[in-house]
Amino acid sequence: MTSARWCRVPEIGRAGPLLLALLAAACADRSRPDARRVAVPSSDTALVTWPHERIDARCRLPGEPVQLREEGDAVLVVWEMPASDVYDTPVLPADPGLLAWRAALRADSADVRRPVADEPEPASEAEAALWADERANGELALRGDVGTIEPITCLDALLFAFQNARVPQLERPTEFLASVLRRETVDGPELAVVFGAGAEMYPPKSVYGFDVVDAYRAVGWRWIYALHNHTTQRNGDRLALGTPTLSTSDVQLTRGLAAERGLASARVTNGFFTFSVPASELARMRSR
Repeated sequence: MTSARWCRVPEIGRAGPLLLALLAAACADRSRPDARRVAVPSSDTALVTWPHERIDARCRLPGEPVQLREEGDAVLVVWEMPASDVYDTPVLPADPGLLAWRAALRADSADVRRPVADEPEPASEAEAALWADERANGELALRGDVGTIEPITCLDALLFAFQNARVPQLERPTEFLASVLRRETVDGPELAVVFGAGAEMYPPKSVYGFDVVDAYRAVGWRWIYALHNHTTQRNGDRLALGTPTLSTSDVQLTRGLAAERGLASARVTNGFFTFSVPASELARMRSR
């Protein structure tokens, strides 16, 4: 098992005191000599655009994130930045990797609000019942009975693109988990984004980042939403999108986070569409 590695406190531009304190705590009694920042791999690939793609030059992260933890291929990173209306707008970053991924899905006619993907044959009655619950959650979202499904917004697209740059989603589909927090300051609202992901299908719990969320909340930040992705699927020999809704296990986890840590809402994105549900509506969804 690969041991976790933490960073020393670096020179961090506009990072706030809390992020500096988190880094200092993470580095206590560690021997690793240098702080690290995580850079998104660059690409010289030409942008692959479609007529109705809305690309906005303002849709960008403020720079490299600060890395709090590395464990094998898994990382836990944080951005702090001024809040901007563009982050909540349904536009895309000019990210070649993200746009190429979207083009591949469009080429297989998979860019649909109701994805069609392969479903395994249930091995037991209990497994069949679980799949029925998963389909029920999907229907609640797709009918608009719980939450909303809308085109992906800028910040969610940026985080999807960040993971796609780390682990190409056409080659190795993976999920990430991000927490978005907000606070008001005399200079205007600010956001903190705590992002954890690995190179396997699901991120290890060590990079969920809930302890970092707790530290932000303790000094007045509000946890406005938790985001994860349901990544690339298959429909026979064609590509398919993940279902834009919470799974039964997602519902169980999110209910606990709302009750114990004040999480306001949850989101699931598949790279084209994002499902958003306030914590107050979670009781209507099925859980494990």
